[in-house]
Amino acid sequence: MKKTYEKDLRGQYLLNAMEEMTMNGDAYVSSDQLYRFAKRSHKAMTYDQFRSDRAFLLKEGFLRLEGTRLYQTNIWEYENAAAKALAEILAHNDLDEVFLPEKLTVLDIQLTEEQREAVQLALSHRLSIILGGAGSGKTTLIRALAEHRPVKSFGVVVCAPTGKAACNLTDRTGLRARTVHSALGKVPDDDFLDEKINWSYTDLVVVDEASMLTLEMLAGILAVVHPACRVVLIGDPHQLLSVGPGNVLPDLLALDVPNIRLSSFHRQADKESALAHNVREFGTCWSLNDLHFDKSFQFIPLTEDGAIRNCICRGGINLYRLGADVQILSPYNRSGLLSSDGLNVVFREQLNPATAENTIKDVFFRSGDRVIILQNDWAQEVCNGDIGTYYHKAADGMLLYGVACNRDRIAAWGGEKANPLSRLRLAYTITIHKAQGSEYDTVVLPLSKSFASMLHRNLLYTAISRAKRRVVIVGDPDALATALQREAPPRRSMLVTKTHAYQECAA
Repeated sequence: MKKTYEKDLRGQYLLNAMEEMTMNGDAYVSSDQLYRFAKRSHKAMTYDQFRSDRAFLLKEGFLRLEGTRLYQTNIWEYENAAAKALAEILAHNDLDEVFLPEKLTVLDIQLTEEQREAVQLALSHRLSIILGGAGSGKTTLIRALAEHRPVKSFGVVVCAPTGKAACNLTDRTGLRARTVHSALGKVPDDDFLDEKINWSYTDLVVVDEASMLTLEMLAGILAVVHPACRVVLIGDPHQLLSVGPGNVLPDLLALDVPNIRLSSFHRQADKESALAHNVREFGTCWSLNDLHFDKSFQFIPLTEDGAIRNCICRGGINLYRLGADVQILSPYNRSGLLSSDGLNVVFREQLNPATAENTIKDVFFRSGDRVIILQNDWAQEVCNGDIGTYYHKAADGMLLYGVACNRDRIAAWGGEKANPLSRLRLAYTITIHKAQGSEYDTVVLPLSKSFASMLHRNLLYTAISRAKRRVVIVGDPDALATALQREAPPRRSMLVTKTHAYQECAA
């Protein structure tokens, strides 16, 4: 069922609350949780009104109640469809073993025995997973899979959950990569079980950055692949999971989907550096004593948010002025001195203060601002997550604005009612979530006890693994210790249980 946003729909506030609650990855919530959450923004709501509106939404099919689990109907359908498809695939997962040359090469690079084993595994199963940390050679494997698949007369789909990850994948592999949405012929709010495309002539589907897969993406992919197609999910088990319902990678691993973990390390220039060690061995780093420190991985201990901000701004502003490939990352978007919004204000006033030349009345951005694009625009070859320099001009009541990005890409938009804030945000600082799938020479990261709700291992790992050469963490030692020690809370998902149930029914 397609998501519904009817302005006057009875109980629409509950659907909105459900949508917001499940953005943390949960597939379902309890009725009591929904009541408490909706009460925050609808203080006059009584429990009787809540029960009445919930009953209406259940009767009309907008919500589904499964025991004590309350689902949005479309998420319930995706979970069931994915579980049914997984049960069928896992019952007949083995394909004929593919012959590979003893020395497997890609672009004159000879693959390691570990990488060769990963290619063999992936091409011998309908569904498989290749796991590896940053710099473990996953990108090379994607080319190897495409070049050594057994039936080259059929097509290959290479995709990633986000536009930025897809663009980076194209840059790194030379293969045409798309978002999962685009590969499935979908736009946001489409029904992912409505098969708009035909993959009957596709024999290999590779999904990179699979940690970010949502439940709807998984269901959509499994709905259109044919029994002889190989689906290979490639991801980093330490990274952040999806923004949206789904516990896909952990659930598939719990279902014993064939998988291999890459242990080699190929990325940082100095493989013996502290940064390389901390990324490669993150699974064993649970305290400050487990981390290595040198010029590639530095920690500046400060406890007050004001002092952390001043240090971040002094150092970051100098790096930006020197033209370094640097990115300041923050766990939070809009809350507090150290949020991306809070730091962006300070950075912009120092790096691009308002002048008569760079400012237009009633337009938030100034020419010369560092900005991030929030929407894919494939026609102009820019995507959600691209960072560049903003420019604008006004003439005859029309605003023309654009962004100059790397590789000489320039995208422009405009019109009488043009609003850059619908498409862009300042990007002197961005959130760690926004940085996922990107790489920078240097990453600067504030850590504070004020980030308490966000301090988890996968958030810290995602931040430090964005850096190719250097990480600078500025903040509270206790906050860093917490981020190293605390796992993210488990997501609510019934995918494993339902898949087992379908398997038992088929036995």
